[in-house]
Amino acid sequence: MRPGDEFAGRYVLKEVIGTGRGGDVWLAHDTVVGQDVALKRERVEGERETAVRRLLGEPRALAKFRDHPHVVTLFDVLTVPPGRDGDGEGGGDAGEAYWFVMEYVPGGGLDRQPPLSPGRVARVGAQLADALAALHRAGIVHCDVKPANVGLTGRGTAKLLDFGAAYRVGGTETITANGPYSFTPDYAAPELARGNVPRPASDVFCLAATLHALVTGSPPRGDDGEGSGEDTARLTHWKAEQGVVEMDAEAVGPLYPVLAAMLRRDPAQRPDAAEAGRLLAAVAESGAPAPDGGSTAPGGGRRRRAWFGAALGVCAALALGLVALPGGDDGDGTGTGTRDSAGRQLPEDPGKGGTRSLIGDPRTADVCALTDPAALGRFGRSEVDVDYGNFDRCDVLVHTDDSTRIDVSLQLRRGAPPEASEPVRTIGSIAVREQPAEPDECGLLLSRDAGDDKEGDAGDGMYVGVRVDVGHGEVAGGAAALCAVADTAARSAAGVLNRGPLPRRSPGYPAASLAWADACALLDAKALSVVPGVKADVPEAGVANWECEWFSDVDDLEADIAFFRDEPRSARDGRTVELSGYHAVVEPEGNGAGTCTVFVAYREYGGRDAETAVEMLRLYVGGQRPMGQLCGMATDLAASAAARLRAR
Repeated sequence: MRPGDEFAGRYVLKEVIGTGRGGDVWLAHDTVVGQDVALKRERVEGERETAVRRLLGEPRALAKFRDHPHVVTLFDVLTVPPGRDGDGEGGGDAGEAYWFVMEYVPGGGLDRQPPLSPGRVARVGAQLADALAALHRAGIVHCDVKPANVGLTGRGTAKLLDFGAAYRVGGTETITANGPYSFTPDYAAPELARGNVPRPASDVFCLAATLHALVTGSPPRGDDGEGSGEDTARLTHWKAEQGVVEMDAEAVGPLYPVLAAMLRRDPAQRPDAAEAGRLLAAVAESGAPAPDGGSTAPGGGRRRRAWFGAALGVCAALALGLVALPGGDDGDGTGTGTRDSAGRQLPEDPGKGGTRSLIGDPRTADVCALTDPAALGRFGRSEVDVDYGNFDRCDVLVHTDDSTRIDVSLQLRRGAPPEASEPVRTIGSIAVREQPAEPDECGLLLSRDAGDDKEGDAGDGMYVGVRVDVGHGEVAGGAAALCAVADTAARSAAGVLNRGPLPRRSPGYPAASLAWADACALLDAKALSVVPGVKADVPEAGVANWECEWFSDVDDLEADIAFFRDEPRSARDGRTVELSGYHAVVEPEGNGAGTCTVFVAYREYGGRDAETAVEMLRLYVGGQRPMGQLCGMATDLAASAAARLRAR
């Protein structure tokens, strides 16, 4: 194929403008409609049926966003018989080639452009965030946002390019055929580099790394030294796995606090794409000050460097001074300032007032105020159980008859509802989403509806989950009956949230309660080393750090520590031991098959109906190891946690 050749009877080739996985990318002129287009060749490699399905996943993904202003437009897909595309090479068994006819974006990817100003990059970032938010709502993660996959039209409009590594949320494979990795290590979120399933938050991290490169000329991975190409690649991949990020506040100027939030190592701590877009748009419009009020503009006399990740053992959020207490209030339920979906202080949106906290500080919030036993009374005798589970939940027990009980749980959850789940309805300003559930349960998610709330999300970093299942017996009507109960519970909770903020507990938890403790701080890297391969520096934390979970690449091992309330455990539940003076019970399969759980009794108190209830540590280890090994690891971890608890 040469310039001047006519292709497929209508496209006149002009010049090669890039290289894709299947060969050259050509600029061509469409003689039928009179416009320039890009022609990208794709090969069919491997087993034919699977390869074709994966290859065509990219145009099918692009077709969903034909009308989106910030996603490159796909016009057509051409199938060319072997030997007819001028390449002389076929693809797959049949030898045909696939050509994607796409919108031509002058200049190609922004990896070829010199650095841009922070203000212009903020505008580009806001447009790309809008595109990503649309992808995420459709259940697609791009996975490979980087400067080479971002283009600018002649009018300066940003376009997201190349969906070859896109991933369907909840699917089992990438949309198209990939190389060894479906990401670029220089820009990848740590969970991608570690081989975990891509999630919408991964794109947010990649976008921030891309915007950093557009301003400074390089991704925020720091200097990789003068080693060999192989050594540099290995170091870059290690940094990606660890979530290491180095940023110069002076270099990125007013983008600093927004990029810092988007580059957090924990996916749950990042703003979602829509929220990131709003914050970037605010910077583009008028700039935004750093969280401490100091100037971050070049020449402002302030220079800060912040390292994220295990390399220095520093929490990103703490290094940046962006952490606030969950809910961001003083205990009265009224938040101050603008916070992202994980409850962190972020720049105010110019022209808008502060938002009101929906949940407030979870340690003072009365979760049981969300329940309405009277409303559930039409299904049976209902009673509130305030002494079960972690502090982030409250249960209602609905007795439909003498032998059947329905359990209704209302629980605070950290972060924001899944981006791929659209609200099924709204109740006032509260959006209601369906939660994927097992056949014998029904679940709903409640959060503030950004569409109705002009000030956007309340920014607690929390939402409410409603889960209904069968506690005992068999419910007539099955799942439909359970969902009717869930709907009633959700309506009651939404009514409380619409009146918001959530009421405070009265009286509050006593000073000795575990409600004021940090479960994550009870296990350090040394203690966690008893679990082979555990990633001690990358925990997944729950609301108010009342639960913390760690994972390992070895034998699917995981460790979880959480606070728990229930009746006292005894020898009939498992083997009893003493740990730092605390009574503890070791229960094989206490959290399901392949787990061993240790309950450490911390504090007894008078529970409902004058019965004795206990605040406990619930610690379990699960994975593909013999039960004896699992229980040994769980007991060792429980002993370490109990020792720290005793010293509290």
